[in-house]
Amino acid sequence: MKRNKFLLYMCLGVSLASCSKSLDINDNPNNPTESTPQLVFPQALVATARVVSPFNTYGTQLVGYRANGGGVSGWGSIISYNFTTTDFNSLWSSSYDILNDLQYVENTSKPQGQMDLYYAAKLLKVYNYMNLVDTYNDIPYSQALKGKASLTPAYDKAIDIYKDLGSQLDSVVAYFKTSTSSTLFENTDFMYEGDGEKWAQLANTIKLKMLLKAKGKVQFAKTTLDDVGFVTEDVIVNPGFVKNDGKQNPMWNAWAYLYDGSAVGAASQYVPTPYIMTFYNGTKIADEARADLVYKLGISTPVNQLGYQQSDAGRGQAPSSWFLGSSSTSYTGKGILKGPAAGQPIMLASESYFLQAEAVLEGVVAGDVSELFNEGIKSSYNYLNRNEADAETLSAADLSAYLANYKADNPNSLLVNIEKATKKDEKLQAIITQKYIAFNFLFGHEAWNEYRRTGYPSLLIPGTTNYYPNNVANRNNTFVSITSEATAVDKLPARVTYPNTEFNYNSANVPTIDKYTSKIFWAK
Repeated sequence: MKRNKFLLYMCLGVSLASCSKSLDINDNPNNPTESTPQLVFPQALVATARVVSPFNTYGTQLVGYRANGGGVSGWGSIISYNFTTTDFNSLWSSSYDILNDLQYVENTSKPQGQMDLYYAAKLLKVYNYMNLVDTYNDIPYSQALKGKASLTPAYDKAIDIYKDLGSQLDSVVAYFKTSTSSTLFENTDFMYEGDGEKWAQLANTIKLKMLLKAKGKVQFAKTTLDDVGFVTEDVIVNPGFVKNDGKQNPMWNAWAYLYDGSAVGAASQYVPTPYIMTFYNGTKIADEARADLVYKLGISTPVNQLGYQQSDAGRGQAPSSWFLGSSSTSYTGKGILKGPAAGQPIMLASESYFLQAEAVLEGVVAGDVSELFNEGIKSSYNYLNRNEADAETLSAADLSAYLANYKADNPNSLLVNIEKATKKDEKLQAIITQKYIAFNFLFGHEAWNEYRRTGYPSLLIPGTTNYYPNNVANRNNTFVSITSEATAVDKLPARVTYPNTEFNYNSANVPTIDKYTSKIFWAK
């Protein structure tokens, strides 16, 4: 399997490229004209995992995971929130590139009877479309991915897209719940190695996520969840990442070291915010164990308020505050930046458990809120302890001991001891806040989505509906930039703008939006 993965991975450099004719001297292997779904699918799966990194990077600066460091100027829209049509363009272009490949797999696999690839591609399409809707709201959907047949696709309403995505997931669950995977699928599936039940559980978990986000706003064709269950393990994609040009783990490549061993220079220009550190250093929650797995210097890591640019602003370490090691060859292999060969998660088990806890709270599924909440905390700690080989290093007893110590260190915190909360809102705040901690620098975009959806973690002055001032004096209570130009009451943007490519080539269909007031349909 490892050898098959490596050989297939070597074919993934060019989308829709085929390696089947690479030994034919009459053909140019660098200029492919045809392919097959079994070659395109693994490329699209890996690309889906890779795009998590730029989405995370976009979210981390908005939801308070990172801020500008000291000694550097010219931060522009990063600290002002005055986004333009050139900010975050890769999120749109990369996602639609992936979607086009997945559409090819869907179009070509079914006629060949490769139904595993057909339904797996359908699930990955949902995953990528959901990211786009959660970022931009209305997007091209029903007329998209048609090539020359629809060069200027109309924009569909986000609510309508969510409804259809839900139906797509229903079909994925139904298929994989009873399927017997082919050898071809097992050899091209870098995520589950053809385990149909796990694919069904992932689809079921994504459907749960959409139901919670869109509750009361989307009339899904099916509002009940399948009994196949939900994700219980970190969902990790690894085609054989290796310390080589273009083949490293995407987060390592973006925030630690390049393949030649040189540090990513820009990474050292960022530091955590005082706000996120309060969930580790005892200001809000004491959690040195996780802090030591997230930050190079644990709770002693320098911090800075977003937008503060004076000489006493916190400065990062090389290559970044989130790297646990001393060089490109000397590192712990744990935490967030585990190593060049580590797999890339597309969903964490902790997220699944927190989703289930919220779903029980909302009456969507049956279960015990406290038990699921506690499993989410343990799963977060468990992921941070995974090593570069994607192997778990802790026993069930280790995880239980961590949870017991965590609760003992925070005996009066409802954010840790959800069983002591008596109100529904208190329980929801605990769930989303713990999800915020679990997402730290891994899924920044998802944390940003959750803040906009629920208002948690809270930036409000307790007992009021007023937000803490966005200034240095209140740095422990807000992650809002002190140079924010946003007009919203929380001084945060509502969204990013559509990319300039859409205005250049599809301007007649681009919706008119205001980045400070036009909200994603599920936002508060």
